Amino acid sequence: MHWLTLHTSVPMGQQTYETSIQQAVRDLAEPGWDFRASSVGSGRSAATLRIPQRVLDDRRGARLVGAATGLRHDLVHRFDLRVPPARGPHVLTMHDLPPMRFPDEGRLPAWCTEPLPSDVEVICPSDFAASEVTELVGARRVTVIPYGVRPSFRQPAPSSPEDQRALGVSRPFFVHAAGVTRRKNLEGLAEAWAIAAPELPDHELVLLGPPHGRREELFGHLPRVVLAGKVDLDAVGKVMAAAEAVVVPSTYEGFGLPTLEGMAVGTPVVAVDRGATPEVARGNALMTEPDGPSIAEALLAVGRHEIDRDDLVRRGLARAATFAWDTAARAHLDVYRKVTG
Repeated sequence: MHWLTLHTSVPMGQQTYETSIQQAVRDLAEPGWDFRASSVGSGRSAATLRIPQRVLDDRRGARLVGAATGLRHDLVHRFDLRVPPARGPHVLTMHDLPPMRFPDEGRLPAWCTEPLPSDVEVICPSDFAASEVTELVGARRVTVIPYGVRPSFRQPAPSSPEDQRALGVSRPFFVHAAGVTRRKNLEGLAEAWAIAAPELPDHELVLLGPPHGRREELFGHLPRVVLAGKVDLDAVGKVMAAAEAVVVPSTYEGFGLPTLEGMAVGTPVVAVDRGATPEVARGNALMTEPDGPSIAEALLAVGRHEIDRDDLVRRGLARAATFAWDTAARAHLDVYRKVTG
């Protein structure tokens, strides 16, 4: 079977899925399959298939591009809804649909918001994501396949004091590693830190991610906040492992890798009880409401050692151990066989 994966420019969590699942599928070395990857993007992108954005946005243009990319392949796996659909058998991964819920999450071409054809086989990482794509684009054939955990997040050695100082960290700290759009709920985290910081004078809040005005606006005036900037992905696990807790204040996640990664490194996770997060944590994180006072209460409980940290870490590690990319790869192959008959 000739198998072609198609993707476009994506957020970090989705990129982790794409690279990890492709490698995991190849590592299975399934006889009779020839796996190839390609990418689709606008003329300014680094994609292997560069198409003018106006063509990708146009329904007819996207249909022609999809037909061309599917030639000479038995199966096409689209890793993004924005990738033009092939005419033949194909699979579509959909992680969630934030552009249809939040105004600051970019836009989708009009043809992407139309109901999916009934024969499209969709892969989602959670039951929450499956409910979203069913409601918003009428997906009818959905298989839930959770993510795995990158090796660098499997109980790594904590970052050294020297590495922490290089990031500007000098005290025990809480860490947040995610984007800055509205659904990430930085407002709730900022309000929480304004409440908790005076009660935890020996702690810092570390924010990982490229420089952005929203972080500076919301946290620049607060005490002991470290805007550490972008950190190499495989080093993020070490920073998480050295933290008092990983904080995940998001209100909408199709999966939410930071929650899984925090558990996998062996650090308590403070997470908001929304989206797919409770599904991933399944009672093995300190769950909270999304408002500032509720998040602050959880931070204080961790910082004051009012929780059984060892128990939370033990349960988090056990939960994270149930997620594996090789398991996900086998489930993907089952979907491919189903589609190709």
